[in-house]
Amino acid sequence: MTGTRETPTAPGVATSAGAPTSRGYRVERMSRARLALAAGQESARHRHIMFALIEADLTVPRRLIRAHQETTGERLSLTAYVVTCVAAALAEFPALNAFRRGRSLVFLDEVIVEVLLERTIDGQPAVGYLPIRNADTKSLRAVHDEIRAGQASRPETIAGQRWLERIPTGLARPLMWYMRRSPRWALRLGVAGVNNLGMGTSVAGWGLAPGAGTLGVTIGGITPRPGLVADALVRQEIAHLTLAFDHDVIDGAPAARFTSRLAELLAAGEAIRDLTADPEAAGSPGA
Repeated sequence: MTGTRETPTAPGVATSAGAPTSRGYRVERMSRARLALAAGQESARHRHIMFALIEADLTVPRRLIRAHQETTGERLSLTAYVVTCVAAALAEFPALNAFRRGRSLVFLDEVIVEVLLERTIDGQPAVGYLPIRNADTKSLRAVHDEIRAGQASRPETIAGQRWLERIPTGLARPLMWYMRRSPRWALRLGVAGVNNLGMGTSVAGWGLAPGAGTLGVTIGGITPRPGLVADALVRQEIAHLTLAFDHDVIDGAPAARFTSRLAELLAAGEAIRDLTADPEAAGSPGA
């Protein structure tokens, strides 16, 4: 659904459509995709969330990504790297790969990590949900290619599920509630998600996004700062990550252990080393 695009403007100043206005503002009807996003956030508001605001040392992986780009001309997706590490950690902590359904917990056999993509649907900003299936078994190259393909695909809320953007507004919230408690939809979208809010910025800070699953990882700003490594002062690149856990599914101690393991995986850069060591997976210039 689209409406007249209206944004604040000074009285007597022509709008983007060329028509002057004397009201000092414009009104734009929200698209169905935007309303569905709001409904999803409303359903997430009623969950019991634990937040962990952490700093992750990305000095090594960022250096490897820059070296790969200088060699091949290809810019690897940092989001793909984080997804790869989240999936590996999730496979080691299967208790997190679950969701609550009434008085029961439903555990998934497959590790699926949902990636949030910036979209424009019906002329308005929206979010697309891209599930990376069997993410713990995939290389960084495979995850990177899936994300790039998703960014280049038709702008939909969920690939192949265009009907979700056409549901009546009044049904959006109960439908979102049902979807997040349905094994069928959990097997489609997973229970973990990664959202890169800090993409393209160097502003230090954490983003608080509860998400709608059991685990949400939000990438905030990445900033340089001095740090001590082996008694030497070095320049480090520190990412600000927010982890949101569903407390109905996981307690604080195992969530802390998961967080520690994820930070270790992120700092190591092994997924990038594996990619750059394989000539066939290294990509071609300009990819």
